Amino acid sequence: MNDPHVVAVHYNLVFGEEVKYQPPPTPVTYSLMDFEIIVHGCLVSFLPQSHFVDRDSVRAASDPIARAWELMIALEVGAINAHLKYKNTEIVDRAPTPGVIELHAEAIASATAFGHAMLIQSFKRYPQPPDPSFQFTPDVDFLWQRYCLFKKGREPLLSMAYFVLTMIEIPAGGRRPAATTLNIEEDVLRKIGELTSTRGDRLTARKRSNTELPLEAQEQVWLEAAVKKLILQVGRSAAGPAHTRLSLADLPDL
Repeated sequence: MNDPHVVAVHYNLVFGEEVKYQPPPTPVTYSLMDFEIIVHGCLVSFLPQSHFVDRDSVRAASDPIARAWELMIALEVGAINAHLKYKNTEIVDRAPTPGVIELHAEAIASATAFGHAMLIQSFKRYPQPPDPSFQFTPDVDFLWQRYCLFKKGREPLLSMAYFVLTMIEIPAGGRRPAATTLNIEEDVLRKIGELTSTRGDRLTARKRSNTELPLEAQEQVWLEAAVKKLILQVGRSAAGPAHTRLSLADLPDL
């Protein structure tokens, strides 16, 4: 090619079997950084608004956005098997040689489903647009992996939530500075600490106690929701305190 130019990078939005994805028929368009993003059904297309010459250079810009958005979609839907799977890149020659037809071919990755869980919910709308403030940092990845262990039944909710809490508080120097650093209402962290320290039985408790007080159903819902919000808040605070404050009002009632 004389003057190669990337037109689009395509991804497939794939959910596990526990989610029935029924998107609207009309596509939706988002703008973020160097891309216009079009979501149409399961196809997610990143259209660069600046010049990229090859697949590697454009994916260096689009893949981090896709990865961060993938995690946000998974947390929004409530299923860990949500993925933006790379499909292919469209490249054109802006200065073709007269009389010469050059084709740019690339193998198209197939979209595969993950897991064999029963259907737990139906998702009938497009996911929320990518959050430009959210960054998929190593800390976010670490917290996300622990949450996934819980969702796979390999770790109790209480121990996972306590781990997330300590991963936030210890590097910051305590609960209060962590709340300030991440722009979180301190009562959110205090409530997580209370539940993870005082609830549970012999199979689920984080530590041994003379009394057993299992989590109530509403407390389980609240604690999982709080962990998901914390993971998002850590990603939104990668470049400084998140612009939006996380408070008790953002979580389910107890």
